[in-house]
Amino acid sequence: MSEQNQLHDVIIVGGGFAGLIAARELSMLGRNVLLLEGRDRLGGRTWTDHRLGADLEMGGTYVHWYHPHTWAEMTRYGLEICEAPGAKEAYWITGGQLHKGTPTELNSIVKNSFEQLLHKAYEYLPQPFNPLHIPSFTEMDEKSVYDFLDSFSFTEEQQDFLNSLLAIDFNGDPKEGAITQIFRWWAFSGGSRYVFADTVARYKIKTGTKSLIDAIAADVKAEIKLSSVVENIQSSGDFVHVRTRDGESFKAKAVIVTVPMSTLDKIEFQPALSSVKQAFIREKQVAKGIKVWARIKGRIEPFVSYAPTGYPLNSVHLDNYIEKDSIIVGFGSDASQLNPNDPKLVEEALRHWRTDLEVIESTGHDWAADEMALETWPMLKPHQFTNYIEEMKRPEQGVFLSGTTYASGWAGFIDGAIENAIVTSRNVHQYLGDHKQPLY
Repeated sequence: MSEQNQLHDVIIVGGGFAGLIAARELSMLGRNVLLLEGRDRLGGRTWTDHRLGADLEMGGTYVHWYHPHTWAEMTRYGLEICEAPGAKEAYWITGGQLHKGTPTELNSIVKNSFEQLLHKAYEYLPQPFNPLHIPSFTEMDEKSVYDFLDSFSFTEEQQDFLNSLLAIDFNGDPKEGAITQIFRWWAFSGGSRYVFADTVARYKIKTGTKSLIDAIAADVKAEIKLSSVVENIQSSGDFVHVRTRDGESFKAKAVIVTVPMSTLDKIEFQPALSSVKQAFIREKQVAKGIKVWARIKGRIEPFVSYAPTGYPLNSVHLDNYIEKDSIIVGFGSDASQLNPNDPKLVEEALRHWRTDLEVIESTGHDWAADEMALETWPMLKPHQFTNYIEEMKRPEQGVFLSGTTYASGWAGFIDGAIENAIVTSRNVHQYLGDHKQPLY
């Protein structure tokens, strides 16, 4: 095995939003950068693919002007937003029973109870991009979502609807999740259920997330190598050596690893990462759910539906129309419960709400089983933010970790990936320049 002769300032592992932003920022700062991406495409867990006769977002999707870093990038590249048709019908399951009504009737069930929770989030996060600003946040980080919810008195209907919402947001069982993780989303809502819904699930990039990925990549003045799966990172003296699965080896003064947290144990680090980092990596995180797309025969009225954990899908809504048919999208908290590529199983899952929908074709991508993801969007467990995140941002012998998991603000979103990559790239630039204390 021969090592490439060129010495790079920085090698970036992973070509999702974090990797591309870091590559762009460092190349614009005059650094010699090499980006290694394991897939045959850029974008990571965002992926605009043409299926069911339409361009569909297989991974991360939603954007909003309350996502400051994403919005700045969209402004930079002149990208516009679009949204799904407003729902006219609502279906929800509580106590095992199906209910039908209008979206207004559904929202009236949970609006007051949910907004109590949103206001609590603001109390603990008055500065959403500075979670550790007040000590009570650290104390609250010990609690699971249900530890926190147990202090409120909700009706069964309210509990089931809140469970549905939390199952969607955590993309996993909310009982495993930290209340502080969802606080970090709720704090941006100003206490309004409707604002929160808009920030997390209403607006998309009109030309797809791929258009933003492509625009950023076009500004990257660095070499990008696809289909380069990194398996070993070795720090020795002033250099870091990176080896791929195919036996290629590269050398740099610093490395930024932007792969999903759940895949970090697939890379051999020499010397090993700190014991604290390793503990976090072993614990994993909550999100292991599924996103399902389906083409429905005929043009149906816009609708939304909700079901608590235990159902194969926790929410479905109309996304768009294609020719004479309808495109719907759904989210489930457990990828093992449903094969998104089996239209019969998807139709069966929809029957919990509606028996009048004929699935022509369905599709999805199992990110939880994807060897380069092993998770959807990252959602933390109790203690993880306060026990691990600052340590994950601490570099070790020229090795830096970056990604949406470690964001201060919108962790789990595209915005979090961009935010953390900007901070990390500046830290790396400073590290290369004078080895002073990082800025994080």
